[in-house]
Parts: sequence; structure tokens; C-alpha cells
Amino acid sequence: MKDGKEKVKYSAKKMKKWIAFLRSRPALRFVILFLILLYPDRARPQIVEPGNLVLEFTNGRWLDGNVFREKTVYVLNGLISFHHAPHVDRVIDLSGGFVVPPFGEAHNHNVEPLNKIDALIERYLQHGIFYIKNPNNLPNGRKQVVSKINRPDSIDVAFSNGGFTGIGGHPAEIVQRNIARGIWTESDGDGAFYYAVNSRAEVEGKWVQFLVTKPDFVKTYLLYSEEYERRKDDPKYFGWRGLDPDLLQLIVAKAHAANLRVSTHIESAADFHTALLAGVDEINHMPGFRYRDDVKPHPLSEFEITDSDAKRAASQGTVVVTTLGGTAKVDPQGKDAALRERWDELNRQNLSVLKRHHVKLALGSDSYREDSVPESAYIDSLHVFDPPSLLNIWCKTSARTIFPLRRVGELREGYEASFLVLSADPLHDFGATQKIRLRVKQGHIIEIHDLPPGSATKSGN
Repeated sequence: MKDGKEKVKYSAKKMKKWIAFLRSRPALRFVILFLILLYPDRARPQIVEPGNLVLEFTNGRWLDGNVFREKTVYVLNGLISFHHAPHVDRVIDLSGGFVVPPFGEAHNHNVEPLNKIDALIERYLQHGIFYIKNPNNLPNGRKQVVSKINRPDSIDVAFSNGGFTGIGGHPAEIVQRNIARGIWTESDGDGAFYYAVNSRAEVEGKWVQFLVTKPDFVKTYLLYSEEYERRKDDPKYFGWRGLDPDLLQLIVAKAHAANLRVSTHIESAADFHTALLAGVDEINHMPGFRYRDDVKPHPLSEFEITDSDAKRAASQGTVVVTTLGGTAKVDPQGKDAALRERWDELNRQNLSVLKRHHVKLALGSDSYREDSVPESAYIDSLHVFDPPSLLNIWCKTSARTIFPLRRVGELREGYEASFLVLSADPLHDFGATQKIRLRVKQGHIIEIHDLPPGSATKSGN
């Protein structure tokens, strides 16, 4: 005990001498403080939580902005570190592989109990898609799948629960269709899968009911809002109308007061404009993503994004989710090549306008039986973005709009240790994004099994 007290006294004396020394040399004191601020992680001990292995990844080429750099990277407590670890439990040689963040699917409704959920999760992981956003779902359906998701060996999903629309507006027709199939009931409609509102009083009345479901964000609907008065009471527009555009700003204000972001379904360029004026955080779909509705034809001019709206979207930080991959399925037999060419040109034009003004884009497919892999391939085929730009859209912006409060989407110090190792360089060949030889999620190596025959999803919306 005496020796211990003597050591404490000795240490205290040394500390006093160091303090006196630093006081006498202000320049040195400034340098030390500068180094602590510059390298904060080296200034504090790296403590590994019990049960977590420390991994060292060697001989990998890691995506750093728009280039790959050779680095040795460590994983501590499920986070990325570029500093040498105090000890290493396992060394993994990446053999020159190209390391990128995982991909996102910023718009899909297929994570729900009517689906073959285990096969769906396996397919997402197989394709390197770790983050999914479901912008309209049954709250009870979410409860049924929650035990299978949002964990290191599975996908992570954000849910909006029910969306806000007008009476008789989209997606009421989906509920009607599923009731006819015998897989939903009337209780799955208004107040569950959607909230139909036609006045400020109705918004106020249903808002508390909506918040009880604990949504991750808010989904709203605009469908040809420039024709709202014409469509709102006409039965032929059932499912082809949405919110009164005057109500969207109220919903956005209430959502932001509750610290929730707002995503808005749009159809036309007028909807795009209205959503921006209301201050939404995310626009779901590009104008004209399904430009022929079931009721009337529309000229392509109704779907052209203006420079002024693109500029506003960029200044507001609004994210635009693409959902254009369905265009690739238009006229698969080549019977109307002119239609396909016109649609491709519209998409190319709108993407170019958004690119020119540096609007944030995310990839989402809204394809129940697929994911964002075909979406990325279609966007790539339009030759608007070079591979580095498209890769950052799929990895970075898509992840950030799904989980804006998490440190994901980049390979940076202190970010979640979730990444893919590719066998070829995707900056030269975008198809290399599916040449995945290793998947790591939050520091856990994911094992992929071959999907059994017939595992493709068949039911649902």
C-alpha cells in the first residue's frame, strides 16, 4: 500500500513539472493542442466493447470520394477506423478488392408480411443493398416483420406507415384491390394504410392517430395537383388524385415540428413545383415516371422539370428519388420503339436538369418484385452520370435519405463498418457493382446462400 501511495505522489510531481514546462513554452502548448484537435481519435484510448472482435482489413482499395486508395482499415465496435488498433483478433486480406459503401433502395414497398420475407432479405443482401425505405405500409405489417430486420445480419428498413392523401386518392385503390383478393379488410384502409384528409380540421384530427404508429418519416401524395378541383369529386379519378395542395404545407409543418422528414409522391412537373413550395424533404418519383394514367393522356411537356424548380430543389436540399427503371420494360417486344425513345429522352432531359443544378438524387425502384439493381442499370444506360457520380448516388445519397441521422453511406472514420468488396473497379465498369465477393455490415461478415428456385416474390401491392 505504501508503494502505491509513493507512486501516486511521484506521478503527481511529474504532472506538476510537465504543467510548469508547458506554461513556460506557449508555442509548444499550442502545437500539442492543435494536434489533439486534428487527431482527436488518437488523443483518447480506443476501448473495445466486450464481445466485439477487432478486425483488420489489409490489401484493399477503399473508395475515397471519386477515387480508390490503398489502405489498411480496422473495425472496432462495428465502426471504421484508419488508426492502428491496440490489438487485432482477425486479419482479412482483401487481395486488391475494391471497397465501396453498401447500396440503398430508397423506394420500395416489398418489405411486408405478404412477401416471402426471408428470400427477399437474402436477395437484398446478395445484391449489396443494405438500406431500404418503405414509403407506405401497414403498421401491423411492419410489426410482423420487425424481428427479421434492422440487425447486423439483415437489411435495415425505414417505414412511413400510412400516407396522407385526399378522399378517394392514391393509394386507396390498392386497399380496394387487396380487399377484393381477400388478403386485407376494410380496417386496413383509412386510418391504417392511408389517412384521407380534405380539410385542415381532418389533418389535425388524424395527425395524433398517425403519430401513435411511430413512423420513421411521413409520406404524402400529390397526383396532378394542378387539376385537383376537377379530380377531387369525379369517380373516374378514383386512385388518380391526391392531397389538396393547400394542405401539404400544413402537414410539412406538423411533421417538422415532430422531427419527421416528409416524402411526397408526385406525377407531374406541377406536383414537383408544389412539393418544393411546401418545403418537403424528399420527392418520390420523377415527373412522368408513368406518364400515361388510366384516365387521360398527357403531353410530355407536363413532365418537364424547369431550371428554376431544379435550382430551388438544390438550394433547399430536397432529395429526388428516381423510380425510372420501369421505363426499361416499356414495349419489351419493340412494337412501339418511338414511345420508348420519347420516354427515355424525357428521363434523360430531367436528370440532366437536376444534375446541372446539383440536386441530390437517390435510387429507388418502386418495383415490388425487384430492387434498385435494375434501377441503377437503367439510369446508367441513359449516360447522364459517369460511374463515380452514379455510384455516389446509389451509395451515399440513397443511404442518407433513408437514415439521415446515421453515419452511413461513406467509408469514413467513425462511420458504421458496412461495406462491399468488389472484384473489379466500378468506376470504370459500373456493372462491377454486382461482382461482390465480400459483404460486411456493422463489422459482421454476412454469409450469402444461393436463393432456391421459385423464391421470387409473387404477392402484395
